[in-house]
Amino acid sequence: MLLDGWKTFRLIRTALASSHWPAQQLRRVQEEQLRKLLAHAYGNVPLYRTLYDEAGFRPEHFRSLDDLDTIPILQKQRLKAAHPEEVVAHGVDPRRCATVDTSGSTGTPLRIYLGSHDLRWQRAVAWRILFEHGFRWTDRTLEIRMTLGRRFFIQQFGLAPKEWVSILDPPESWVQRLVETQPQVVVAGAGALQALAEAIATLGLEPPGPRLVISDSETLAPTTRRLVHHLLGTEPVDVFGLVELANFAWECEQHCGFHVSADSHIVEIDAPPGEPGPMIATALGMWTMPIIRYDTGDLAERESRPCPCGRSLPILRRLYGRAVDAIVLPDGSRLFWPFFHEVLGRYIELQQWRVLQEEGHRLRLQVVMPTGSIGPLARIEADLREALPGEVVLQVECIEKIPQVPGEKSRMVISRCSTP
Repeated sequence: MLLDGWKTFRLIRTALASSHWPAQQLRRVQEEQLRKLLAHAYGNVPLYRTLYDEAGFRPEHFRSLDDLDTIPILQKQRLKAAHPEEVVAHGVDPRRCATVDTSGSTGTPLRIYLGSHDLRWQRAVAWRILFEHGFRWTDRTLEIRMTLGRRFFIQQFGLAPKEWVSILDPPESWVQRLVETQPQVVVAGAGALQALAEAIATLGLEPPGPRLVISDSETLAPTTRRLVHHLLGTEPVDVFGLVELANFAWECEQHCGFHVSADSHIVEIDAPPGEPGPMIATALGMWTMPIIRYDTGDLAERESRPCPCGRSLPILRRLYGRAVDAIVLPDGSRLFWPFFHEVLGRYIELQQWRVLQEEGHRLRLQVVMPTGSIGPLARIEADLREALPGEVVLQVECIEKIPQVPGEKSRMVISRCSTP
């Protein structure tokens, strides 16, 4: 137990130091770790041996990051279709592994198998992001989740104390625990933070003012960011990750984009800087069930300029979320949530919004606004109509609340069309 805690601590220290390593040092570390991981996966994981043999790829073909595109891409459907014995390394019993499941919001859930090394690595990756934003070992954390987490060895000594509340409980009960425990850190998905802020407003409480608010698991809409900042008294930090890969990108405090934890992950964007492209990611610390050049199904933009904060890590300028979360117009062009935010973000009265595509050329905008504040609706509709192509038919409706199923990710743009 003590050894595990010490190893986790060392991983965190190294990760924090890597934020300021020279770019060439980061590159050498990534190349060395990926070289070892490729050899391990090919030699011990049947899925990768089959995938690489089909493509005529061998681990020794990889010499530097310039050879990344020679490594076959792992598609999510292929990973889902494989049996546990095909994705887990030889000598590991899947029944003895820890497991996490994806939400399955776009189909069948995917199960990820984790050994003790992988769990330690994931803890270090998560804590590193907290420390980048001022976390202290004595900070108390309140986390809102569908599944309550487990306590770690160091927490028996009072370090990093944490309490979980269930997302299935009423938000008013979350507020009660927030008031009772007075945590320095609050961690939740954007949808839960929205509900927490609304409950604080309903109860008429003063902003509790935790020092750090982390939003993860789903897109943090600018409207949610404003509401949380106003009612909790702290601006949330947006964190991006996937169950398959852990968290690996986090918002810079200077709001220049999202830093990638390059010591633990390799993230590729298949597009020139400033243009959205598919995100391909590799988890360098997962050895029980390796995830190498995995097509995440998400889109992002990369930034080529260095960050003014002084960190040397790669930057994602903008995250678009899942590629399926887009309006596909009859001419084949796509509109992602940032397109709509460019218009709707001007209106501070908007508490929430969502765009639904019922047919190829018909869109429905749902908005949530404070009682008695529907005056701007006509201007909102006119501005959006002006921005949209002329053939699009737009309907705007004001509703009391955007419906959401507990545990599911909130989606700002939903297309219900199978074809444009």
